Amino acid sequence: MSKTHHLTLAEFIRVYVTTQGDDGYGDRPATRTKRLAEAIYGQPQVVDALREHPASGAAEVVTVKSLRKEMKALEEAGDMFGTYRINDPQEESLQTSISRERQSQDDQQPEDYERILGGMQFGQMYEQVHTRAPLLFRRYGQQLDACVVYDNFDYREGVKHQLISNHAEMRSVTTGKVFRGVDISQGGLRKSMLHREVPLTIEDLLYSPGAALYDETAAEIDTYFIAEAIRTAYPKSVKSIFAKSDNPFPAMPTVELLELRKTDSKTLGPILFNEGTLEGSYGVVESIYKHQFQLDNTEFDNRLFLAFGDQKTSSLIRSIQAEQVDASAAYDRKDWLIGVAALFHLRMNFLWLMQKTHYGNMEQQDPSTLYHNINFWGRKNIPSDRAAFQVLEELVLHSFDARIVGLLYTRLEQRGIDTSEQEEVGNAIQKMHAKGFMEAVRDIRKSAFEPQAWRPSKEKYANNTVDEEFLSHARYLQQMIVYKTLKYGIKNGDIGLIDRVIGVCCFYFEGTGQSNYAFEMLYLKRLISTKACDQELRRAILSNSLVNPHGRQDTWQEVDRSLEYLNLELKRELWARRTSTFGLDALFKTTSLTAEYTVCLRKAIEKAPLEDRDETNEWGLPSDIESE
Repeated sequence: MSKTHHLTLAEFIRVYVTTQGDDGYGDRPATRTKRLAEAIYGQPQVVDALREHPASGAAEVVTVKSLRKEMKALEEAGDMFGTYRINDPQEESLQTSISRERQSQDDQQPEDYERILGGMQFGQMYEQVHTRAPLLFRRYGQQLDACVVYDNFDYREGVKHQLISNHAEMRSVTTGKVFRGVDISQGGLRKSMLHREVPLTIEDLLYSPGAALYDETAAEIDTYFIAEAIRTAYPKSVKSIFAKSDNPFPAMPTVELLELRKTDSKTLGPILFNEGTLEGSYGVVESIYKHQFQLDNTEFDNRLFLAFGDQKTSSLIRSIQAEQVDASAAYDRKDWLIGVAALFHLRMNFLWLMQKTHYGNMEQQDPSTLYHNINFWGRKNIPSDRAAFQVLEELVLHSFDARIVGLLYTRLEQRGIDTSEQEEVGNAIQKMHAKGFMEAVRDIRKSAFEPQAWRPSKEKYANNTVDEEFLSHARYLQQMIVYKTLKYGIKNGDIGLIDRVIGVCCFYFEGTGQSNYAFEMLYLKRLISTKACDQELRRAILSNSLVNPHGRQDTWQEVDRSLEYLNLELKRELWARRTSTFGLDALFKTTSLTAEYTVCLRKAIEKAPLEDRDETNEWGLPSDIESE
């Protein structure tokens, strides 16, 4: 038998401010919460009366500020109730028109959970998102600091009716995001900041920090990752020796940290072109800048726009520019667009480089190969070529730590310590104290990380005394330092560390036969390390290669990775909503606009606690307000 459920006053306020019109209390939920709550709780006699009736839920509202803060957090998290603020009269006019539309909605008076959900009007909400989302990303795209990231999105359109010669087809379309860039002046990026005639010289590579020169920063980076690998294997022992010492644990050097920020972005509408082809790239650029942003032709006369993607995206943009170099109109020349190979795809290709270089095979059975590591640890589903990012990254990082610990074991065994016993190794580390630990780390760095470890002397080759297995280990460690530095720089927003990595990647990709990415790294190195770009443009390219969705110091991520997360959610939406009537082609056109909002809504509903469950209802469905 259902029990009676009464809405508390706090629940009523929460529901009222998110479903009703203005009614004189303001348009934004946070503002209306503050004013409505103050109107109720600001009267002493009202508060006294409410306290006499516990069922009213007066005690649940601690302060007016807490309710307002709750609505503001919901407003920011949902992102579709939020307002987009800039000091632009056109934008204020846009928000005013949107507010008027919202005020015209039919008033509803929800009384229970079922009617609350019905009052949310999900169908109407979808229509509003579908209408207003283009207005928002258009306004974002028209700002002088707008940046774009786009990538291909592939899905398989199945057969609705089985007919002869009617088979499933692969669709290649494009998804994208527009976000507010940083480190861009109020006037935006200008063509005068780019000097296309400035070349990249061999000296720019050889003398760039982190490339051919082993400097003090490189030594600090190596020291940190060596010590961190040992601490990962023996956390208690390492922690104890530094807790008793005045010497701090080695720290990663900082080169050029970004200021903390939270990235503001919007999903672009459906782009029904394949950005992986030259013809499709023309359509993608046209769709974004002319149709979705609706920019005037005069905007392309002097401005520069940053577009991030994978290596092919950047390469095809340059191909378009080469084809249109003699065009009369500035828009047609496309010289206003700078394609940048983003960093998540760089990480993926570097992992494949490591797999290609150090995988080995069944015949060799060499302990210095990844193939040996895979079988030793019993790893599964790791093919020999282009393995999945998650499993491959885990493998190469664990292999790095294992090699560091192996070098430590070698030094402990020279002291007569039995390394087959974990406890004995831990005790030996504790007895080192901080000074002895750092001496061991320094010895490992000098033996395996300095330049002579990569290239033994000619005398050793002549005398046939080169330890090939150790040489393979040392080269693996030195290559992985590049990847770990890139990963650390991305996560912590240090574009100086990222800059150091680019020069080394030029050599590694060229040396392993990955000519496309070798050329792409040379192009990027020219942009960020020579006078081809003014300092503002150079920093804008590096700064906007990263986004920070959570606004914390260690939550930076690659701009193209944020798009991959969107593509994942989009695939889930397509998979969940496809039917025999509505194919993926039609769904993509709608979900590409609404996925950003429906995902937030879905997650919020999934996390919402189910309270006041009916004791006889095993599913915890909402009860009626009144039942007999």
